[in-house]
Amino acid sequence: MTYLVHANVLSEPTRPSPDPAVTAWLRRHEGEFVVDAVVLGELSVGVLGHPAGRKRAELERWFDSVVKVLECLPWDGAVGRRWARLIVQLKRQGRSLPLLDSMIAATALHHGLTVVTRNVRDFERTGVKVFNPFA
Repeated sequence: MTYLVHANVLSEPTRPSPDPAVTAWLRRHEGEFVVDAVVLGELSVGVLGHPAGRKRAELERWFDSVVKVLECLPWDGAVGRRWARLIVQLKRQGRSLPLLDSMIAATALHHGLTVVTRNVRDFERTGVKVFNPFA
């Protein structure tokens, strides 16, 4: 595994007009990326936020199929300690990061993964490697 894929990349194929570069990247790197529990939570919030109906049912089927095939890294004690070090480091630099993004960054840092996201700016300040397939 090389990449930790953020929700904004993994969900791109579900959009009405998905970015062809992103969907091509996902196909080309299938088997090289994982998610973490935070990303799965973000995806689930996105699905459950839709009102009951056809679109939500489609997204639920998509989500269930993703969960079955992707490796999901756990949020465990080691990642929690890496997250604490990251938060203290950022505070000392006078910086902050959204909570969930900091948790994703800590997972990537702990496992030596590149975060694949559209949100490059926030993740770059953590020291994690970042790749933007939208660029």
